[in-house]
Amino acid sequence: MILILEDEPFIALDVEELLAANGYLDAVVFSKGADALSWLMINNPKFAIVDPRLLDGVCSAVAQLLAERGTPFIVYSGETDSVLVEEPAFLAGDLVSKPALPEDIMAAIRRAVDSK
Repeated sequence: MILILEDEPFIALDVEELLAANGYLDAVVFSKGADALSWLMINNPKFAIVDPRLLDGVCSAVAQLLAERGTPFIVYSGETDSVLVEEPAFLAGDLVSKPALPEDIMAAIRRAVDSK
């Protein structure tokens, strides 16, 4: 299972379609950090794609939990510097700045999966 945290529906759909086109057919998408945390209490994704700023704020607790578990993740954001300063746990993820080419996103995912 792949966890996608994204509050923009069209971006979430693009990422989900990109994953499916590359053989990752089992993605779950959340637009709120609280929903992702609830899901993570009983699930452990293979990797995650995280936009730090979601509908309910910065998802610091999600990043902390993923980092503690050693779950690889990429930080997919248009405003990376301020978020990384706010929550150092995001530094455990591979940074991909929005907008990004599909091949750059997939390269980051391969690095994340290979690091595990």
